[in-house]
Amino acid sequence: MAESKTKAKTDALKARLGALKGLGELFLGPRDVVAVDVGSYAVKVALLKQEGPFLQLKAWGHLPIGAKAEASPDERRAAVVNSLRAFLIEKGVKVREAATSLSGNAVIVRYVKFPRLTRTELQATLATEAEPFIPFDINEVQLGFHILSEIVEEGQKKMETVLVAAKKDLVSARLDVLQGAGFTPAIVDVDSFALENVHEKIRDPKEGPGATLYLNIGHMVTNLSIIENGVTRVVRDVFISGQTMTKAIAKAFQCEPAKADELKKIFGVIVDPAEKEKALADGNREALGVSQAIGQVARDLVGEVHRSVDFYLSQGPDRAIGRIVLSGGSARTKNLDKHLAGELKVPVSVLDPFSFVRGAETVPEELRSSFGVAVGLALRRNRDWE
Repeated sequence: MAESKTKAKTDALKARLGALKGLGELFLGPRDVVAVDVGSYAVKVALLKQEGPFLQLKAWGHLPIGAKAEASPDERRAAVVNSLRAFLIEKGVKVREAATSLSGNAVIVRYVKFPRLTRTELQATLATEAEPFIPFDINEVQLGFHILSEIVEEGQKKMETVLVAAKKDLVSARLDVLQGAGFTPAIVDVDSFALENVHEKIRDPKEGPGATLYLNIGHMVTNLSIIENGVTRVVRDVFISGQTMTKAIAKAFQCEPAKADELKKIFGVIVDPAEKEKALADGNREALGVSQAIGQVARDLVGEVHRSVDFYLSQGPDRAIGRIVLSGGSARTKNLDKHLAGELKVPVSVLDPFSFVRGAETVPEELRSSFGVAVGLALRRNRDWE
């Protein structure tokens, strides 16, 4: 069993989902890839190169999309494409092979046990084997899989498999953006699996027992994942996000979203009793109101975390969550980490995905946590699933 876990851990880095079936395998090219993480608020771009024993950041970009809330999909696409084209020109990036990832309600991740087959056999019968586990029309999705380990259950030889289904229109739209910007799509991954790459780089081998829970808090969605012994065991997308906090503040103060977002960045959550007493004594209505609004959203997020943790714990004995790591654009909301640590009774930290990368000093502190997925993608190499 230990041997199979080690093999799964190694395979997860080299061969994981790589590309959704029928995509990455079509493309040949250099080993380096440009990571393109297309969010709902901004596009994060990163290019890493291995130089001797060190990883070097060769180029990065945080490109706000800038399209209005009422913009059509075509207008948003044009804004992203134009930003990426300008980035490539400005930075002089010559690499054109791109790695990207997907998440949201059009992407399904399932952990299933299939009868033991060879990789080739499963690939040939994937649609049939996967159909019972996918809540979409099987003809409307792009399928991918990765075999975690081989097991024997009730005398039957089986294999634990990560199954991914992404709606074809979502995949096509992302490929269209990359190609429109001048890229050759090489890798299509899942946001939470990209974060696993970063986790492997920053994980302390001496850290205490228990799995690590990641909350990648983006503008529109939070990717929740639980990594155990180097392998992601739970993946969920929760629609409680940075925008949810902004909307709660806007409602409390009857103000525009831009103003609410500014208040969120200034005040965050009040967790220190002395600080709360001072705010009350000073009549600091804004600080108190923002803290209360974010706190209400955080309570909903905590509820989702509890549900995911309960599911994880039910999957086997001797399981526990040892730590929580926040990433994404809203991870640095003032005192959010402290607030969640108090609510969940587990140590909470904010991810710095550049902590092991040279040349990343130019990335501002307030932006670093938003690059978790991008750095995870940048750690990939073209055709590394072979």
